[in-house]
Amino acid sequence: MRERWAGRIELQAVSLIGPDDILNRDNLRAVASRTKEAKGLLGGSTGVHPDNPAIMRALLEVAGDFGLDVDLHIDETGDPAADALQSPAEAVIETGFTGKVTAGHCCAIAIQPEAVAMAMIERVARAGIAVVSLPICNMYLQDRRNVGGVRTPRWRGVTLLNELRAAGVPVAIASDNTRDPFYAYGDLDGFEVLREGARILHFDHPQADAFTRARSGQRGAGGHWWLHLFRDDRRRAACRAGVVPGPHWTELMSRPQTDRVVLRNGAAIDTTLPDYRELDDLMGRQA
Repeated sequence: MRERWAGRIELQAVSLIGPDDILNRDNLRAVASRTKEAKGLLGGSTGVHPDNPAIMRALLEVAGDFGLDVDLHIDETGDPAADALQSPAEAVIETGFTGKVTAGHCCAIAIQPEAVAMAMIERVARAGIAVVSLPICNMYLQDRRNVGGVRTPRWRGVTLLNELRAAGVPVAIASDNTRDPFYAYGDLDGFEVLREGARILHFDHPQADAFTRARSGQRGAGGHWWLHLFRDDRRRAACRAGVVPGPHWTELMSRPQTDRVVLRNGAAIDTTLPDYRELDDLMGRQA
């Protein structure tokens, strides 16, 4: 699939296994071997778990043996007792793991006491772990409780992205799931994620450097497209070329563009969206 879509989209495979399989050394090494064969990343998911220190040490040890980078779904919960993020940070520091480590979600840190959260951020920065926030998905999913049938969520569900960035942690925003039980909406639109992320996470101020450091992608450790259109000179040039709707960044952020121009390797590509009937037929055939 990666070869078939080469030149149009870059696909990256990441394994996704839970705590029990990570603690099962045979299972973990089998997954790592398959991941290595696919030129992917070794990934797992954990939240509140008594064995998180052992889980993260095992994952990093096997990742090191196979020469793999690590991508985690971690602390995707509204439980303030969740401290799984601390475990990979401490494991990286103590073992000297040299691969890249990315932590996605990290929701629980936003509802922990300030001192606890800042201590966690310090460890993450020291370990060089990159953090990816999923603003739309996590706002939709977190604090969703059907208690008595009527309840409005009390928090946004996202991580402390601004504090992490201020501490020197590489950060990114992305989307997680599309039209599935974890997020019922979405259209695989990276710019939608940036636009809504600015509203949810408030990284649009101070304006001087707000969007020059905003990026979207799965890996927070680098290698993704940067939105240089927020530079005044490039935005004005893009407006004259008809690539963006207006010369001011607020116009770019305010009006969803179904007619946008997308450039890849300097050439405009076809941006016609497939009809949902076509997508539904495709999913039916795959099922």
